[in-house]
Amino acid sequence: MNILIYGTGVIGSIFAGKLAFSKNNVTVLARGKRFKEIKKNGIILTNPKTRKRECVSVHVIDTLLPNMEYDYIIVAMQRNQVDEILPVLAKNRSKNIVFVVNTAGGYDKWVDAVGKDRLMIGFPSAGGERNNGEVNYFVGKGLQRFFQTTTFGEYNGMKTERVKTLIEIFNHAKIPSVFCSDMDAWQKTHVALVTSIGNALYGYECNNFELGRSYEDVKDMVNGVKEGFQVLRKNGIDPTPKKLGWLNLPTPMLTVIFCLFMRTTLAETVMAKHCVTARPEMILLQHEFDKLILKSGERTPTIEKLKRNLHATKGA
Repeated sequence: MNILIYGTGVIGSIFAGKLAFSKNNVTVLARGKRFKEIKKNGIILTNPKTRKRECVSVHVIDTLLPNMEYDYIIVAMQRNQVDEILPVLAKNRSKNIVFVVNTAGGYDKWVDAVGKDRLMIGFPSAGGERNNGEVNYFVGKGLQRFFQTTTFGEYNGMKTERVKTLIEIFNHAKIPSVFCSDMDAWQKTHVALVTSIGNALYGYECNNFELGRSYEDVKDMVNGVKEGFQVLRKNGIDPTPKKLGWLNLPTPMLTVIFCLFMRTTLAETVMAKHCVTARPEMILLQHEFDKLILKSGERTPTIEKLKRNLHATKGA
């Protein structure tokens, strides 16, 4: 399969490496220092648990031209970076463009740029940290999938042959993946979840271990998530996927669970380190979710309290 990964941050690098290892013809679009790193050394992935280091060569470009056609273009970028590349994607003739991008604002701009027929939506269960050209990574497997699984869907909600093929490609690359018929609800649910978690972390300068030692602040985080889910319901959106129903457990029980989880290296990898690098994106996601809060008419005192952490962070 001929695949372009547009963006070579942590997620783009993980996707590029794993898809290339499974014998796909992978091209990545990168710029500046990252372009030079990949040109010289390829994609380098390190599993922090096993210390297994994987290296693979991929084709690298710094410009997407209209006549460069791929079976799939996978856009793996932060939400605040996407708008500027929409004109480039609009001109390209590839038929399947997959936005693996966090958003609670819907897909109107993406539809306007690439059209309903080309638009596909996804989101990863993966993460990590990039240092000196190498990515220390994780991919959501086993119990981690109880929280989140890499997920793909169509703009129209149909389970088409092209989305089934994409899921098969990712599963073959050992990135467990599933289909969702309502990616808009899925992503709005995800933003309801990660904004309260992220804002709680910002109150501790993204030190998840310190946050995990504060029962009261973790309780605020849990209550913020619950308020966010209620906002979704008031807007006619069922929290998605249904497996997140465990987040409806009583607040004291969830608080203990999250206190324990926050004191793990997994929480550091999948949550805290991302918050450090993604603050501009988190501000934009909070702004998008604020519109849903306003539309719902819900009172969200805990979310408002947590938001103060986001805007009080250094550099705000």
